[in-house]
Amino acid sequence: RRREASGRGGGRPTRAETMLGLALLVPALDVGRIVPSPGSSGAANTPRGQLVRAACRGSLAGVRRCFLEHDRSELDLDAALDAAAVHSHMAVVEFLVDFGATRLDDALLAAVVHDDVKMAVYLVSEQRPRPATNLEEAQALAANLGATNCDWALTAAARRRRRRE
Repeated sequence: RRREASGRGGGRPTRAETMLGLALLVPALDVGRIVPSPGSSGAANTPRGQLVRAACRGSLAGVRRCFLEHDRSELDLDAALDAAAVHSHMAVVEFLVDFGATRLDDALLAAVVHDDVKMAVYLVSEQRPRPATNLEEAQALAANLGATNCDWALTAAARRRRRRE
């Protein structure tokens, strides 16, 4: 649909379309939370930093170890969720959501950037108590980036939600 309107055939998005997609994504993802710098509150030696590093690497064992060794109040589950989603670590994302991570909207945008349809479908699933709510924004990002798998999945999820309302 988008390609026909612009007069171009199929294929990769233009540079302008890619930049628009990134412009939508960058404000949604606080890079300081995802990749903490040594001087930030997410410094590597803090429990928060250890959890984010383990989530970044996709180390489910490392994430579990953080929960066992530290008080939950010392851990930033949402920063770890962002890091796991940015790096497409589905098992870590599921674990963190099950244990209370709530910022699913940011994780959904990260999944869309990587066209990770399995993660996107998981995050918007109506079977969870609080699914991601930014379907339209994520679907627009998917369309602009040419992430066709996520585009289709999010369009279908949005239609299902509209039918229920």
